[in-house]
Amino acid sequence: MSENVQSMFLAPAGLYLPLVVALVLALRRPPRRGAAGDRTKLVEAFLIGIACQCAHTIEEFVTGVHLLYPPLIGLVPLSAELFVGFNIFWLGVWVLSALGVLRGSRVAYFPVWFFGLAMCLNGILHPLLAVWVAGYFPGLVTSPIVGIMGVVVIQRLFAVTDGNG
Repeated sequence: MSENVQSMFLAPAGLYLPLVVALVLALRRPPRRGAAGDRTKLVEAFLIGIACQCAHTIEEFVTGVHLLYPPLIGLVPLSAELFVGFNIFWLGVWVLSALGVLRGSRVAYFPVWFFGLAMCLNGILHPLLAVWVAGYFPGLVTSPIVGIMGVVVIQRLFAVTDGNG
């Protein structure tokens, strides 16, 4: 496997666990019926979170996270195109899932759970990476904001889903 392909699959490996947990939560916690008002509150927080994630992605890109992070874990840097493409893909999935949640689609909850969990992880990992490098690490400034939005989205997900599913 080429070093570029290896980096493409291993650099975001920290997101694989929240992806699996999101799938489990989406399968085990179906949306509650008749929670249209709560779904609207969830989507409002989710869209604000997506906007915060856009700012976070811009900070990461401008400050070179795609160049600096992979070498910290023994990988080659990611191309700008791959980094931007990866993030645009997820932003698109999240926007579409917001529409799905408003329409009551159960499948749409999976990306929302992933978003909430991944944002919480961002809020924790960027400060830890800054400690690791003993200084600023790309994404540090906006990471607390996306971390907080992740918590808000998860709280609202628990409010609109049923744990007895």
